[in-house]
Amino acid sequence: MPKKINHAERKDQIVDAMFRIIHYSGFEKATLREIAKEGELSLGSVQYFFPKQKDIYMFAMEVIYQRFEERMQKVVQVNQGGFENAVRMIKQIVQANTEEERMENDIWMKFSIMATMNPEYLATKDRFREVNLNFAKDILRMLYNNGYIYNPINVKDNANSLTIFIHGLVFESVIYANLYNSQVIEKEITEYLRKVCN
Repeated sequence: MPKKINHAERKDQIVDAMFRIIHYSGFEKATLREIAKEGELSLGSVQYFFPKQKDIYMFAMEVIYQRFEERMQKVVQVNQGGFENAVRMIKQIVQANTEEERMENDIWMKFSIMATMNPEYLATKDRFREVNLNFAKDILRMLYNNGYIYNPINVKDNANSLTIFIHGLVFESVIYANLYNSQVIEKEITEYLRKVCN
């Protein structure tokens, strides 16, 4: 009797293999054939789930998006409304505690850059930025509502600036990983938020 395949697990196996290739070797090496080899699968197995390169890219971008949303939901659900919570929330985006977290940031950055060159991926990239922007608005509202920001602010403009800061910090922590451990990232976030609160 043939072995039953868990389709969700197999897709995850394929995407994880693709992530490793992209992280260590770049997009140009992430062919279906190389993904199959890295995932210890046949090319036919990969093509069964992802007939075209575009299909796996779209699915992988969705996986990154879902992981991001899950992290945000976990941190937002904690019923704390303080400055330290705002720092902790941002650290969930600029994650640098493990190699896996750093790899995820690297892949997110590479997908974002790739999406600027390929119109097929723009909607996913734009949706991801919208989630980041709304997350930044939530942080600023939380700081304001808890008395950390004294003067009324333009939430939209400040959320845009906070999003740019976060994306820049992710970029820096990927490019210069040796300079950015968890403590350095927390210090940068704390200093930025102190300026926002003054």
